[in-house]
Amino acid sequence: MKTLKLLTLFTIFFTLIACEKEEETEPEVEIEVNETSIIPSSTSGRPNNYLGCIEISSRITTIQVWDHGQIDGDIVSIIANGNTIINQQTLDGPSNPITVDYDFTNNGFNYITLFAHNLGDIPPNTCTIAINGVQFVLEANLDANGSIDVIVTGYGVDCSDAGGNGGGNGGGGNGNDTGSLIFYVGEDLGCGPISVNLSSVGSDTITGYYSSTPDCGASAGANFSNLDPGVYSYTASCSGIDWSGTVTIEANTCLRQQLLPGSGGGGGGGSGTGDVKFWINQDFGCGNISVNVTSVGSSTISGYFPYAPSCDNSAAGGNFNNLTPGTYSYNASCNGYTWQGNFTVVEDQCLQFQLSL
Repeated sequence: MKTLKLLTLFTIFFTLIACEKEEETEPEVEIEVNETSIIPSSTSGRPNNYLGCIEISSRITTIQVWDHGQIDGDIVSIIANGNTIINQQTLDGPSNPITVDYDFTNNGFNYITLFAHNLGDIPPNTCTIAINGVQFVLEANLDANGSIDVIVTGYGVDCSDAGGNGGGNGGGGNGNDTGSLIFYVGEDLGCGPISVNLSSVGSDTITGYYSSTPDCGASAGANFSNLDPGVYSYTASCSGIDWSGTVTIEANTCLRQQLLPGSGGGGGGGSGTGDVKFWINQDFGCGNISVNVTSVGSSTISGYFPYAPSCDNSAAGGNFNNLTPGTYSYNASCNGYTWQGNFTVVEDQCLQFQLSL
């Protein structure tokens, strides 16, 4: 009887030891996280222009898409992580959106791409997309798609890690100590294509207009890339309207210069002043950014925009309005970061000046 009890105790003892060893040697399951953008360089034979980034807290989403601005017959496909979730559908207004459910399966970086099947009556093809209520304006044409990073949060990455792998120019410049520039118009001026000449650089043509501010490289604008930092003079003209002025290029920055109908020689008298909007496209994690323009005053940037805001958008600060045309110096700072440089104000024009890291 004693022998049986001893055998039972030994059996229990060695069983416990074996279980402990199994628990000790059981490997930990690693969670795979996409820590950088997975946007492909092209989709369906067209390069993917990088437009920005949004963050979502839940991977299970409801996606709604509608025509941005005026309803003009835009036909689109929406691709999420390589899956076509909306296939060649015509966009209506925000009261009648196209709605689909989609599960972003990747931890961290996912992506959305807009593919345009036409330009609608008012080019380019634009739509507003809402992912669990988070809205973003997408833009594409028949030459290039528009793509954004969609980050599922909670895995150690956020939009500050974004930048896109696409074929277009993002809002932060090209990262090689040169800058980029796009001239564009916000409406059809009725004067045909607009020829833009940048002194000592060359010329390009504006062939369409944008209802929202485009990024450098957008096909309907007049684009100039790999520009050395400095001040450049320009002229632009179409049938009956002329423009002229200067622009200031900074390293690793995309400058978006809008030509307004009232600022050309054939467009009548303007206000005689210009505006500038300082802005950022992500949270730098340094608190509010104080911007000071010499001999003018100061303003505070308190938030960020996924797309370049207009000068009449006072949200998040950074506005300096009714400035006399000319070149101004500025400095800006937040906790751990400083910026300084010059910019040029042109009569009746809005300068959207992005601060980049």
